[in-house]
Amino acid sequence: MPSFAPTEEQEEIRRLAYSLASEQLRPQGRAAEKSGDIPPSLLQTIAQTGLTTPFPEAYGGSGNLEAVTYALIAEELAFGDGALALNMLSSMMAPVTVVLAGSQQQQEMYLPPFCAEKTAATRRGSFAFAERTGGYTLAEISATVRKEGEKWILNGTKRDVIHGGNADLRVGLFRLEGSSGGEGLCAVVLPAQAEGMSMSSDTQKLGLIAAPSVGYRFENVAIPTDAMLGEPGSAGVRRAAAFYNILRAGVACGMARAGLDYASNYARERYAFGRPIVSYQGIAFILAEMAMKLDAARLLLWYAATLWDNGAADEELSKAAEAAQYQALKMSKSTTLDAIQVMGGAGFIQDHPVEMWARNAAAME
Repeated sequence: MPSFAPTEEQEEIRRLAYSLASEQLRPQGRAAEKSGDIPPSLLQTIAQTGLTTPFPEAYGGSGNLEAVTYALIAEELAFGDGALALNMLSSMMAPVTVVLAGSQQQQEMYLPPFCAEKTAATRRGSFAFAERTGGYTLAEISATVRKEGEKWILNGTKRDVIHGGNADLRVGLFRLEGSSGGEGLCAVVLPAQAEGMSMSSDTQKLGLIAAPSVGYRFENVAIPTDAMLGEPGSAGVRRAAAFYNILRAGVACGMARAGLDYASNYARERYAFGRPIVSYQGIAFILAEMAMKLDAARLLLWYAATLWDNGAADEELSKAAEAAQYQALKMSKSTTLDAIQVMGGAGFIQDHPVEMWARNAAAME
């Protein structure tokens, strides 16, 4: 069994992320939901920390990309606000995929603007993974790409693409036509507009309103050959997909932890029949089960992140990351709903953030 104890450096980074979450993200979560996006001032603050620029130092990034470190960062940021955390981390995934799967020439082309001090805070990326008929597993990717002369031809759909409508760098996951499994998985740079490509904004969303998203439809969309990141079927593409699932699992754990923490504090302060409601078994058992489920999901997440950092085989890594993401999302939905139950009628009103967290958790599927 691997050790999941964070290093001293990881603990310092975790504390930094927690500080940002509690002092910046949590206070601005409700306002960001009303405005439908992250405040520019918050983006500037986060960019200055280097938490969202895990790119090679040669391009101006903050250094090595480690899944365990970013699992910790994702949980802490989402403890502040899950929608804002997913807003920032999803934007990061496009250049991360270039790092993992792209050629040196492609890295030199796409990465510097995401690292430069003057532009890093304003650059946005998008990562098109899930489709209208599936979730966040490689087996459910059915959008295809095929070679025709000097072009690649795209067909299929993508859903819930955060920043897909206004990203500076758009990356999507496809599979080579006729292939199956992970061998034919490809990452391509998507155009902002192209013949046969349509985009629909996600409106009236249940949650994650502060993480604006769109859906794509591709009907024989032609893109240039250099839009393919690296080689089709490269291990880097699978590692990028696994990394995104790890980030999503971290966000889900953070939202669940926020709900547990808030409901626990409420139960200690809310009195009924002369004593705090946490002293009643009906409430205490719910809180205990919430904590148990969170610990179990977090262990799956840390296991997958450790496999990623240790360079595990593609198939083992993909399965572990997908399992962690699935269990974390399932746990986050039930835990945030349980937090509402603990708070009773107060859990449903906007005076408390728990109802927003529950909607955000449900919208992550």
